[in-house]
Amino acid sequence: MMELLRQLLEHDEGCVYEVYKCSEGIETLGIGHRIVPQDKEFGWPVGAPVSEERVAELFKQDVTIALNDAKWLVRDFDDLPEAAQVTVASLCFQLGRSRYSKFVKHLAAIEARNWKAAADQLRDSKLYKQATNRTERHAKRLEAID
Repeated sequence: MMELLRQLLEHDEGCVYEVYKCSEGIETLGIGHRIVPQDKEFGWPVGAPVSEERVAELFKQDVTIALNDAKWLVRDFDDLPEAAQVTVASLCFQLGRSRYSKFVKHLAAIEARNWKAAADQLRDSKLYKQATNRTERHAKRLEAID
């Protein structure tokens, strides 16, 4: 699951070995890592190079947080089909636990193993309007489960 998740997130977030501004104007690096004051890169100028090792370190840290959030939001996360695990973890990575926790009907459908309803709830969200292609890929991945 981890390799599939990394491939998915690299596709969705990109992988940049320098400081850059994301679409929201926030300093970011690597695979969608938003730079925070605790990061040594905080305050570095846009374009400052970042090593592959540092990108890997921050990605591992961010994925650990996303997986912990996923397990908090979906109590039987480890028993979900891999496609559902990857989708939930990716949404946790993208949105964070507090924002993703507001997808109450979607998360209830995940827990109920109602993949069509879970997909429909994603399509009926503000996120779908903001990131249509990415969210549609999540919805289709859920619908493809058995």
